[in-house]
Amino acid sequence: MSSLNKLAIRGIRSFDDKQISVIEFFSPVTVIVGHNGSGKTTIIECLKYATTGDQPPNTRGGAFVHDPKMANEKEVKAQVKLRFHAANGNRMLVVRNLSVTAKKTGLTMKTLESILALADSNIEKGGKRGAISTKCAEIDTEIPHLLGVSKSVLENVIFCHQEDSYWPLAEPSILKKKFDDIFEATRYTKALDSIKTLRKDRMADLKAEKERLESLAKEKAHADKLRARITDLNSSITSKQDQYDETKRQYEQLVKNNARFYESATKFREMYVKVENLQQKKEHYQQELADARETVREMEGSDDELQNRLHNFDENIAQLKQKRSRREEERQDLEGGLTKARKTHVELVNEQGELAAEAKAHERRIAEREELIRDISDKRNIKGYSHSPLEREKVNEFISRLGDLQRRQHADYKKLQAEVRAKNDEFNRQSRQLHTEVESLKLQRGNAQDQIKERQASIARTESSLVAMQGLAPELRTLRGDIEEKKLRLEKIKGEIKSANFDERLSERAAKARTMEDKRDSLNTELRSLSLQADARARLDLKRGEMKSKKSEVRNILETSNPKFRKLVGADVRAETMERELDRLSREKDQELAEAETELSSANKTLQSSETTLSQAKAQLRNKHKEIKEFDRLIREATDVNFSGMPLLDAIKEAEREVAEKKEKASLSAGMTRVYENLLNIGRVRKRCATCDRHMDPKEMAVFEKFLQEQIRKTKEAPEIDKDSESSVEAWESELESLRKALPHQTSKDRILALEIPALEKEIKATEVEIQPLSEIAEKAAQDVERVKKEIRDMTMLKQQAATVSRNLSDIERLTTETANLEEELSATGNVKTADDVQIELDNLSSEIRTNERERQAIMAERDRLNSSLRTCESELHAMEKKENTLSNQIREKDLMEERVDAMTKEITNLNARLRELDVKLAEAQAPIGRLEQEYQQVQNDLNIRVAEVQRSSQELNMSVDKLDGINRIVDRYVREERGLLLAECGEKIERYQSEIQEISMKVENIRENIAKIDKEINESGSSISNLRDNLRIRKLVKDIAATQAEIDSYDMESAAKAKRTFEDRYQAEKQKETDMQSKYAHLGGEISSLNETLKQVEKDLREYKDTNKRYTDQLVKVKMSDMANNDLEKYAKALDNAIMKYHSLKMEEVNDTMRHLWNKTYQGTDIDGIKIRSDVEGGASKRSYNYRVGFLRALYRKPLIQPCLQVVMTKDQVEMDMRGRCSAGQKMLASIIIRLALSDSFGQNCGILALDEPTNALDVENIDALAESLVDIINERKNHSNFQLIIITHDETFLRKLGQSDVMEYYWRVSRDSRQKSVIERQRFR
Repeated sequence: MSSLNKLAIRGIRSFDDKQISVIEFFSPVTVIVGHNGSGKTTIIECLKYATTGDQPPNTRGGAFVHDPKMANEKEVKAQVKLRFHAANGNRMLVVRNLSVTAKKTGLTMKTLESILALADSNIEKGGKRGAISTKCAEIDTEIPHLLGVSKSVLENVIFCHQEDSYWPLAEPSILKKKFDDIFEATRYTKALDSIKTLRKDRMADLKAEKERLESLAKEKAHADKLRARITDLNSSITSKQDQYDETKRQYEQLVKNNARFYESATKFREMYVKVENLQQKKEHYQQELADARETVREMEGSDDELQNRLHNFDENIAQLKQKRSRREEERQDLEGGLTKARKTHVELVNEQGELAAEAKAHERRIAEREELIRDISDKRNIKGYSHSPLEREKVNEFISRLGDLQRRQHADYKKLQAEVRAKNDEFNRQSRQLHTEVESLKLQRGNAQDQIKERQASIARTESSLVAMQGLAPELRTLRGDIEEKKLRLEKIKGEIKSANFDERLSERAAKARTMEDKRDSLNTELRSLSLQADARARLDLKRGEMKSKKSEVRNILETSNPKFRKLVGADVRAETMERELDRLSREKDQELAEAETELSSANKTLQSSETTLSQAKAQLRNKHKEIKEFDRLIREATDVNFSGMPLLDAIKEAEREVAEKKEKASLSAGMTRVYENLLNIGRVRKRCATCDRHMDPKEMAVFEKFLQEQIRKTKEAPEIDKDSESSVEAWESELESLRKALPHQTSKDRILALEIPALEKEIKATEVEIQPLSEIAEKAAQDVERVKKEIRDMTMLKQQAATVSRNLSDIERLTTETANLEEELSATGNVKTADDVQIELDNLSSEIRTNERERQAIMAERDRLNSSLRTCESELHAMEKKENTLSNQIREKDLMEERVDAMTKEITNLNARLRELDVKLAEAQAPIGRLEQEYQQVQNDLNIRVAEVQRSSQELNMSVDKLDGINRIVDRYVREERGLLLAECGEKIERYQSEIQEISMKVENIRENIAKIDKEINESGSSISNLRDNLRIRKLVKDIAATQAEIDSYDMESAAKAKRTFEDRYQAEKQKETDMQSKYAHLGGEISSLNETLKQVEKDLREYKDTNKRYTDQLVKVKMSDMANNDLEKYAKALDNAIMKYHSLKMEEVNDTMRHLWNKTYQGTDIDGIKIRSDVEGGASKRSYNYRVGFLRALYRKPLIQPCLQVVMTKDQVEMDMRGRCSAGQKMLASIIIRLALSDSFGQNCGILALDEPTNALDVENIDALAESLVDIINERKNHSNFQLIIITHDETFLRKLGQSDVMEYYWRVSRDSRQKSVIERQRFR
């Protein structure tokens, strides 16, 4: 146990800063005596500062240190040194240093270095110290640990400052904080709050995690369904792909066969065409041969001879041709020059036309300008410009005169505006003058009205006051009668006081009180004589009380638990069989709970499965609708180009028809050219039409050839049309292909609408019908589980109570045996009367004493009541007399108010006459304002008309001037650029080029005549050679006819005819089979494409659920672990909460027992039986805390009062009352000391130190003596305890003498002031 050894003080408050004052603390008690202001309390402050580091209240700014002004120093250094024994037995030394510096602005205090060190027992002989710390914060934390108590106990219990000594009776919030600090429950409650907050947060997280687990479970189920669907789609795609490959193989085989068949037929058709061409060629050769033989003379000789003759003839012809070529080149050069000259001539003619047009426009503008000048001059009355044409100087002069006219109009406009402003200013001046006069009259009228209203209001208030004063005269008469009656009552009360004889009755009660005090002294003597057997008798009382409390507890438990027990078991509870019955019922309920939970789990599983099926079906239905929308979009994209709004199948048929038509047109266009060429060749050879077989003369032949050549030309110009046709065919084939690709989408859409969506809707309806009964079953099962759990919880509480009952029964049997043994032991001494029995007699006697005291108090209260009534009557009489004077004054004031009302009525009459005069003047002043406004409006209208006319005229003139300026600028530009001179020059150039063109034309004509002569020479010289050439041509034709016939004979026309018939019979059927196979092949391809798209979409959806199973497993483990952790936290919180509550209850019971014992021993009054601290639990089961009440019960109050929490209560006859605000200063001091003693006893087991600063303040003599006796008893009781120290500071010499006479101390310390007013400490022996 820790204790104090010595304290050294230097420079603290009134202690000298030049020398050290030392005080040694004795065991078991140290008394410090001194007059007020000597420095006694400073010792307690130094102890508290040394151990906690906290300075006394209200010492900020250096008040705790010796004042530098008193020491005549700028700086004062202070030191507190304490040597003490720690709870672990080590001797410790703590040194704290302070300094205060005087400055101009005041004192500045600093905390200097402190020391906490170990001090060995040989310190006086030079032993060493081991420093533990020099930091103030560490020292403040370490010293309470060394002393074995908390800092709050040191501050509020052991070293409590005198100013804070009444803290047990402080405000509830302060009291709760103090007790929480003393109990050191804050860190545990914070830990409990942290656990609960953590569990709450974790529960919220767990709820979110469970929701995530449910979401993952749904995702997992959906992912499983997606995987199953992918498997089905893969199998469907595989089977469709096999069908597709087989159909494709068959289709490709058909295409190949049809292609070969078509190629073979094409060969035969080509053979037919070749043969026909060869026949035509042969006939053409024969016709040419016949024509040639008719006009040509055949020559003899071989072909080579004829060729040589033809070769020699060509040399002369070549020379003529060279000459002709030279002439032709000259002609071409001249024709090039002629073309260039003609081009230049055309350009000049065009330029001449443009210049001529500009000249005409120039003349038109001049005429327009002159016309505009004449119009302006007529309008503006400007003379001298009516002739035509006008010279340029005249035009410029006219424009200058127009500028002067514009400036004059602008000046007139400015003048009108100035006139308008002048009229406005004049009107405003006159209007302001008239309005000022009117406003002045209105202001006078308003003032008169305000004065009338003010007078009327004053009259109304005064009349109201007069009405209220009508009853003053009767009230005065009544009051004078009451005064006479009150004087008679006062005389009666004085007679009652005189006849009551209160002093004699109080003397009788005092004599009776002294008699009962003597009897109490004798009982106290008897009680001391029985103290030798106190141990055995105390144990007997303890055993009896414990057995009584056990029986009461068993009875209370059986009464409170019987209703629940009867409800669960069906019979009344019995203490002997209660625990067995509950164990049997617990096993039955556990089995019933297991069955109910199994049923609930099964119902929930079935319900969850149905809900999952329903949600998946709804999701699939939504997906199907999305797929339909997607198919509709794709089909619309395929048909919107050419078939908007048309069904897909109809669009495909229409596209196939268009493709066929386009191909047919293209093939017809390609064959027309060959037909026209064949007809033309046949017509030329045979001189007859091949279609109608009609002979044609040369004229008809020319028309025929012209027609066919025109058709051939048109056909040859048709490639662009053919290209357009080919591109159109390609576009339609592409459109058909895109439509066929959309066909699987249409098929899938029809299948979804016809089969899948109805099936899903049917499944949803069936599942919704199933869920309703399943939900009811699950809810019923949950209710059963909750009911069984509630019964099990009730049963658990009953089992705890049953265990308590069984334990108490065992304790009762044991206590009965022990009580019997103790009574037998005490009977052997011849007296079984215990100290408690004597104490009961003392308590009864004390009750009689208190009853006597109450009677005495009642007599005193009656005396005080009559005296109070006397004083009340005197006060009321004085008040009545004072009121009489007030009423008299009010009546006089009433007369004055009536006179003021008459005067104000006359003033109102005069003001009304003045108001009528002002109304007449105001009406007269309004008339000139109206006339002025009318005149102003008329003048303003006239001026506005004039201004508008000037503006209009100015605008017209400006527009005419702008137009004339524009025309004049264009005319000046034409003259300035000399466009007329350019026209004359252009005419001269045209004439020069015309003569040049005529000259070149004549040269070209001469050269052409020369070329014609050369051609004639060539033609005449070639007549012989023509015959030679014709003979060679005839021989060549004979050879060509023979070769053509041989080629015709080489073809097999019979096989070609047979192949043609076969092609016509089979090709269409085979082509139809190919088309059907293509449709089937395309349909399968569309289905596979649709399935693949669906598969890709499903796989894409499945990728969104990647690692779903792993995440679901991880989340499930996480949820389970979190749930288990939350359950553990709940168990920890409950265990810690129960431990805190249990510790609190035990400590409060211990403190209250000590307080009851000390109060009964110390307090000498009869109005309070005892005091205790009432701790009330706040909050529910989830958050509890203790509040405290310190209070008492008076016998005078029989009805319990509801008190707020955190109060000290005092008890009397089991009635509790709040002590704060209901007790005297002495009772407060005594209660505070006892509470501190009790708290020190309970929370200072390791620290035997307690300091009492002026404990006798506000106590009367009896209570001072009782306090001294109680402290002596405490000292005697605990003086054998190791290191017990009681430090008492007092100024009461009587209290010191009482303590000294009890042989509890030999020395004490006296604190006083020396000649320098410094505090000094002296040790003195008690005499």
